[in-house]
Amino acid sequence: MDEKKYKLVMASLLHDVGKMVIRANPGKQTHSKAGAEFLRKFAPEAQEILRAVEYHHGAELRKLKAEQDDISYIVYEADNIAASTDRRENGEDNSQLFNAEAPLENISNVFLDDGKRTVFPLRGLNQNEKLFYPEDKGTLKAVSADYQKLVAELESNFKRCSPDTMSPNELLQIIEATASYVPSSTAANEAADISLYDHQKLTAAAACCLYDYFMEHNITDYRSYCFGDRVKEIRGTDTYILASGDLSGIQDFIYTIPSEGALKSLRGRSFYLEILLENVVDQLLEELELTRANLLYSGGGNFYVLLPNTQLVQDKLTEVKNKVNRWFLEKWGSSLYLSMGWAECSGDDFKGGEDNRLGKVYKRVREKISRDKHSRYSVEELGMLFDHGSELNRTLDKTKECSICHNSSHELVEYGKDSVACPNCKALRDLGADLLKGDVLAVFDECPADTASVEIPATDGKMYLAVFRLSETDEKCLNARRIYVKNKMYTGRLMATRLWMGDYITKDRYGKTLDFKELVELSGGSADSSGIRRLGILRADVDNLGAAFMAGFTQKYNTLGRTAALSRQLSLFFKCYINHLCAGELPAGQDKFFLFDAKENAERSLHIVYSGGDDMFIAGAWDDVLELAVDLNRAFKKYTNGKMNFSAGLAFLPPGCPIAEMARLAGEMESFAKDNPEKASVVLFGEDTTHDNTGKTSDMARYKWDEFVDGVCGEKLSFFKDNLDFDGGKSGTKVTAGKGVLYRWLELLRDSSNDINLARFAYVLARMEPDKKSPAYQAYERIRKQLYSWYQNEADRKQMETALELVIYKIRQKGDK
Repeated sequence: MDEKKYKLVMASLLHDVGKMVIRANPGKQTHSKAGAEFLRKFAPEAQEILRAVEYHHGAELRKLKAEQDDISYIVYEADNIAASTDRRENGEDNSQLFNAEAPLENISNVFLDDGKRTVFPLRGLNQNEKLFYPEDKGTLKAVSADYQKLVAELESNFKRCSPDTMSPNELLQIIEATASYVPSSTAANEAADISLYDHQKLTAAAACCLYDYFMEHNITDYRSYCFGDRVKEIRGTDTYILASGDLSGIQDFIYTIPSEGALKSLRGRSFYLEILLENVVDQLLEELELTRANLLYSGGGNFYVLLPNTQLVQDKLTEVKNKVNRWFLEKWGSSLYLSMGWAECSGDDFKGGEDNRLGKVYKRVREKISRDKHSRYSVEELGMLFDHGSELNRTLDKTKECSICHNSSHELVEYGKDSVACPNCKALRDLGADLLKGDVLAVFDECPADTASVEIPATDGKMYLAVFRLSETDEKCLNARRIYVKNKMYTGRLMATRLWMGDYITKDRYGKTLDFKELVELSGGSADSSGIRRLGILRADVDNLGAAFMAGFTQKYNTLGRTAALSRQLSLFFKCYINHLCAGELPAGQDKFFLFDAKENAERSLHIVYSGGDDMFIAGAWDDVLELAVDLNRAFKKYTNGKMNFSAGLAFLPPGCPIAEMARLAGEMESFAKDNPEKASVVLFGEDTTHDNTGKTSDMARYKWDEFVDGVCGEKLSFFKDNLDFDGGKSGTKVTAGKGVLYRWLELLRDSSNDINLARFAYVLARMEPDKKSPAYQAYERIRKQLYSWYQNEADRKQMETALELVIYKIRQKGDK
């Protein structure tokens, strides 16, 4: 990156820092002047940066007698472009111009707008602090004392390293940590739902795009195009490219593994794909001399970037796509493929509006990705794939097939007791083990000596990924190309980004990570509790996310800034908040959900295998996984103002079940949940299913979340707990019900189509009648009347069946066959 472009991106990332300064110490200064004075204390020699910060508004810029190629003009225009995607009147008639104590509004306020308004408290973003959820508007204020804490954090970072000498990505992390919950605008008549971090990031992205576009077209008169008579012309010109990548083959790549050492393999393979895609994006940005400010979103196997519309960019996008996919063919065969698509667009397209210009840009990008998926390979590559002797498709002499990826290899290594694998697959399992104890992921151009590593795709030469502890970074990462830090704040010249990662795991008292067989022993709360040995597998994702993005924002609010901000907020929930929810940290006012009695341990006995983008895969003790699913659903509704839902499949399986089968069944159940026309559903158990996404009926238990929580658990399960004694008659006031009776009820409920079964059901109930003088007789009367009533209603009967299954799962002893 040349010096002028570096100064441009740094000035763009810092241009509104004065907003925090004047809110921390209210005065009569403009925020642009206050920002320049604040930065001058740390970078007094950075005149071009300071000038662009001080003169990034029109009134000040008119007084500036600068050269026509001064970066201040580009910062000004980029700020206007970003602001034009942010600033939207909220419809409120308020004569007050600004409210300095206004907190950041929830981006969900204007998503599927129903009038509900919530806001976030003002604070920094730190994984080690207790997380917070939006609260009703009017209950919170962003006071100067809280701003002073954030400004002090900025000062601490800038004293350590001057803002004109650090890398752009390092500065971006600092701004994310301090300004993610600072409103960009506090105008009383505008929706204040774009954070200062998101605004400054988009400003930097637009500024770099403008600079590169000007460079290619030999434009040096920035004043005319950004502040003069040619502004309208450049706003309507396709100056930008919106590009996206989508990784195919994720599910098969992750889940085709043996059950032995499954946790390490699953974690290693899933995170490998995530970091692989992050690194591909960083390679692309690095070769284009751009920064992660140009990355709008990444997660769940896809990304969006904002790039300059230059020939270099279009050529580089094609080159990166081809090189990455050729590498996939060489290393993993045709199992993985990176589709890419892009569309030219203008600054005016980012504003949304009645003609839905931004939506049309996204649509063009997705259409190109779809076409790319259907014509993956070149004629040359297809020829090599069909040629048994080709470099891509030959069977190597004296080799065996890897039991995991099924590719042939000169070298096979021991993978488990009864299997062998290629070095690549074993390296992924080792990566999963290292991720359980390491915080830093470093990318090297050469394989680091005496360090376990795995190869990742490179556009030039080779690249390797290795995991280290944070304390080892300074010593072992000196030769790294870039580093990623997991869930922790870290700054340095090699910093690419802080990666939020759902990495919650359950350990024993000695710090050992439990395997799946050990997790099932903790059903019921502990190894001594009753509860069937079943592994709960949760697969879930947000309902109709793509369509929601298109239709969720009205045309007025459908802007580039808001789609990027909403994507980031969703990613934060599924990668960061989820760790806290697993640990028992819930939103204020939300009680932890339990099927039966409350457990002493606040933390759930489970492992997050993967959570990112908008979906998750979680495994653990069956009851903890089910209870967590309810906690997650409730927290997600609070987080999104109830505007978004996710659907889930919950399979309860023996721990020795093949991982691929676990994933397949849970995935099928998830699909069945999402097939519910009303969405927001959960499917449980997964037994006796005939569902295969072809419209066939299914015997799986499918409920809306509220129906499951209130109907199955709140009504039916609670009724059973209150009136039945599953412990051999010890209660005295409840009706004794052994497993034999419960199984008979279950059998009759499952075959309710025959009218004679109603009589049989009544007969089974009658045989349970105690002496009328017994303290349990009143409970029996309640049971007889209530169950007979429920049996005759289809919805109640299905709920009663599910509640009985849960009871049986609970009372089964761990040694029962």
